[in-house]
Amino acid sequence: MASIKMKWYYINWELGYTWNKDIIPQLENHNINNQLLDRAVYVIRTKNKFAIDYPLKPSPTLYIGEGNFKNRINSHKKRWLSDLIALVGDFPIEIAISIPRAKNNAYVYKDVEADLILEFKSLHGMVPFFNKQNEFSKRQHEYINYDEFKKPLEIGKGKKIPWALRPLKSNKNFETFHKASN
Repeated sequence: MASIKMKWYYINWELGYTWNKDIIPQLENHNINNQLLDRAVYVIRTKNKFAIDYPLKPSPTLYIGEGNFKNRINSHKKRWLSDLIALVGDFPIEIAISIPRAKNNAYVYKDVEADLILEFKSLHGMVPFFNKQNEFSKRQHEYINYDEFKKPLEIGKGKKIPWALRPLKSNKNFETFHKASN
């Protein structure tokens, strides 16, 4: 069983942001380069405006993903993030990024993503809103600092978010939301 120490770095993202002008400088501030992003784990979250009303407790987490961050974030923007922004208005997003490493496991980031989704489901009663399915890790890992591991999955101490939202049947994302709870 490999031991993994998680460290999360947070960047801001807004609808008009471009990769080179807005995202790269934030990543460089954390000493993260494009090569590291190929094996990154990330959590897309709402920032301070609202959370999602998950069955067990609310969370700002919208999606947990891994790998090729640049292409994936652009894909999310086109596929579902723009729809959400059109519905609730432009709102700030933060993305928590981690670059996990484990001895003799080049694909540990895939296991970490799966472990995060499983942890999220146990804390909130379902997988994050825009994750379509559960993932399963291929190896077991020990997370040295459990609180740091799960940090981007929760609202956080001292943060006051005034709203928790969930889609109703008339929302086109209703099925996505409820499929994820199975």
